[in-house]
Amino acid sequence: GLLAIVLVGVFVEYSLPTGTGSNIVLGLVLSVACVGMWILRMAVLDKRFTLRPAPTNRPLLAFMATVAVSWFWSRAFRDPLVVEAGHPLVSVAAAVVMIMLPACYLLAANTISSLRWLVALVWTLLGAGLVVVLVDLGAWFGVQPASVLLRAIRANRLVTLNAHGLLSMWCLSFALALALINRRLSKIARGLLLLYAGVWAYWGYVARVTWLSGWVPAFTAAAVVAFCRSKKLFVALMIVIVVGVGRPYVTTHLEAEMEESGETRWQAYVVNWRVTGKHILFGTGPAGYASYYMSYFPHEAMATHSNYLDIISQTGIVGSAFFLWFLGAQAWGGYRIRCVLQDQGDMAESLTVAVLAATGGCAVALGLGDWLLPFAYTQTIMGFDLAVLNWIFLGAIWGLRRHVNFPSTESGPRFLTKGVS
Repeated sequence: GLLAIVLVGVFVEYSLPTGTGSNIVLGLVLSVACVGMWILRMAVLDKRFTLRPAPTNRPLLAFMATVAVSWFWSRAFRDPLVVEAGHPLVSVAAAVVMIMLPACYLLAANTISSLRWLVALVWTLLGAGLVVVLVDLGAWFGVQPASVLLRAIRANRLVTLNAHGLLSMWCLSFALALALINRRLSKIARGLLLLYAGVWAYWGYVARVTWLSGWVPAFTAAAVVAFCRSKKLFVALMIVIVVGVGRPYVTTHLEAEMEESGETRWQAYVVNWRVTGKHILFGTGPAGYASYYMSYFPHEAMATHSNYLDIISQTGIVGSAFFLWFLGAQAWGGYRIRCVLQDQGDMAESLTVAVLAATGGCAVALGLGDWLLPFAYTQTIMGFDLAVLNWIFLGAIWGLRRHVNFPSTESGPRFLTKGVS
């Protein structure tokens, strides 16, 4: 199921109509089915609901509960002059998306028990990414077969090549970590992985240089991987990045991007706070601040393009606190697992480093767009396919739990053994 969700998210555009301006993508349908079967299995076969030990369990469950509470809270305390901005089902669908994405994280964390399945997920993603980047770059260079194929795909309502979101970050992070950390791979394989990472770096740094969300999170993850491998390599990489950013080609595009969107983003933050500041406890509910925009100042309505602001606006300080707790627990837990696996030079260590690095990239991406929790009136429900990859691979790190021998006690340190049942 997880493999199918990954492949569907990258290659399948088919969606189910809802009667609103947003369709239900196949990835969301598969996710609901897989999570439902997992819960049914616990109810019928295991006779109990339990989660594997992980420091992220409590904050993530609390955040999911807060999303549901915020939906009801926002309707109970909605300003009387506010009119629903779109179809009434939009807010319900937004709440479902905001709950199902963390549910996919828990699904990956609790169903991956074999290192082979985690490896299969990673190589599936790298293979899918190879197809995407080669076709996209081929079309960018004007290669006729790639251009024809890309036009045919865009004209098709069933197949797609989803290069948006944080696909580049995950592909770059996994490829670099496998090449630099996993000493059990052959030199040829590690060289090819370095070449693969270089292609994605070129894709973001040159072909998509104006799209900051496409390469800044990816380069953040690459820097973390380099730091885990060698401090000297990290310094060298940072010098290359700084020198590269200072090139006229890059600075020209970045200055144009800042002039176009930098001031606009700041105005969007100011406008949003006019609503969020008055609904600070549980927010305005999933997709809720759009209704306030259209009711009070429709001509100033702008999306925030920041998950940090979206989360506090939709779920208040309560939801934001739980989400930041989850993010910190994810980073700290990944770091502790990496410390135990350090210098093993195997698949487990390289995958742990990659997910730890991508966690840093996700923290940066949260400020650049709604790539982890898509907003209903920007990416719509169809943004689920872009976001679900992040949650699956962030959760997959806990699939390594059985392959880690913690030294302090038989069952491991306290921060990893506290489960939820």
